[in-house]
Amino acid sequence: MMKNRKNKGMTRRDFMHGSVIASWGLVPALAGATTVLTGCKGKKEKEPNALESTAPRKAQEPKLTQVPRRELGKTGVKVPCLSLGILFNVVDSQIILRSALQRGVNCWDTASNYAGGNSELGIGKFLSKNPEARKGLFIVTKASYAKNVADVEKCLQTSLKRMNTKYIDLYYGVHNLSDSAQLTDELRQWAKSAKERKLIRFFGFSTHKNMAQCLSAAAKLDWIDVIMTAYNFRLMQDPKLQAAVEACHKVGIGLIAMKTQATGLGA
Repeated sequence: MMKNRKNKGMTRRDFMHGSVIASWGLVPALAGATTVLTGCKGKKEKEPNALESTAPRKAQEPKLTQVPRRELGKTGVKVPCLSLGILFNVVDSQIILRSALQRGVNCWDTASNYAGGNSELGIGKFLSKNPEARKGLFIVTKASYAKNVADVEKCLQTSLKRMNTKYIDLYYGVHNLSDSAQLTDELRQWAKSAKERKLIRFFGFSTHKNMAQCLSAAAKLDWIDVIMTAYNFRLMQDPKLQAAVEACHKVGIGLIAMKTQATGLGA
């Protein structure tokens, strides 16, 4: 690290130290200038027609460490072990989405009610400008406040339009499931239809209340692909929840943990 010298200008040693840091890519904006300085040292000025040798080289973006991936249950899809929960407005915060992708976080989790719809609209804005990115994303959203199958269909269509996409990778047809009685045969038929129409790839639900009962019931069904459940150092002490998690694991249901810091359990 460069020392702070009071009332003194930059020494030759400081300048050279700064050049080394730039060449490592820690300061990408200076990398091109550093290349030019070292390339021209001790040489005569070239003729104007030799631009290819005097033009500064384009700075290369540093390669960022990628988040490890895990296979998501019976889906066969590998997703990052950390996903991006987009509960906020990303219409004007597109850098968050770009930065996530640069680090391999391609699983984006949202819901139809997040940020008053501006979460999904922000994803839609990103995809309208970067359509080629869609095939590399695993988009997850939820049917917030849906009371019946008609509401679920309406939520799905709204989400598809907002996010400028023809399909959702993982759709939680019940947002915050608290009673397994909500997993009706009518909902099963809807999930099957949505898959056949190629509007969703996988179906599931989210839950952070009465989780053990909800997971245990889902493990006995054959049409639940993924469940997002509250899970943390406190909840894992519950033997009923642990047994339910194991039951889901045995039948290949993918499990995604939320509220891992034991906060917001009453939301």
